[in-house]
Amino acid sequence: MRKWTRPLALVFCLSALAACTSTKPGVTTVYYNVPGTTVDQINEQIAIRGPQDGHAIGTTETRMTPKVRTVRKDGECRIDSAEVLLELKVTLPRWADLDRADSRTRAGFAGLGRHVEEHEQVHVEISQKYAKKIEKALLAMPPQQSCRVLIDTARTKFKDLFQEHNREQRAFDAREREAIERRLRALGYS
Repeated sequence: MRKWTRPLALVFCLSALAACTSTKPGVTTVYYNVPGTTVDQINEQIAIRGPQDGHAIGTTETRMTPKVRTVRKDGECRIDSAEVLLELKVTLPRWADLDRADSRTRAGFAGLGRHVEEHEQVHVEISQKYAKKIEKALLAMPPQQSCRVLIDTARTKFKDLFQEHNREQRAFDAREREAIERRLRALGYS
């Protein structure tokens, strides 16, 4: 029995709206400072310093790298092991001067910050769920006569499930968009 390691050389990235914190392995959280004590000042700083060229308050970037090991036995090639390496980068605002703002602004942006963190945590959880789903799907693939055919089929399976992952991420953003916009309107954003 001969074992071959064939990593699927597919790396995909996803950037989604909003933000989150986590201390879980594979999750890196970075912060950008948002100085200001008024809604206008804070809005201006988010536009200057925020992710996606200031078009988002926070983001989560997902990178999935599948690694597959095949084994040839009895004239067939099967997947012996499958692992999806998951790297997540969450970018969040750090309100630098909020303690000096008036109570309405302080409370509004503190609430917005919590909402953004919770929103991004859901993006992290969606990515983690799909990493496991992809691993299970790859392990369940039927054997093939050729390892090359098996790897090509696994690559297609990965791409399809990653696109499904992207659709779920976008659908979540669409469901959440109104809640975030409501918070921003309450703070005076138009």
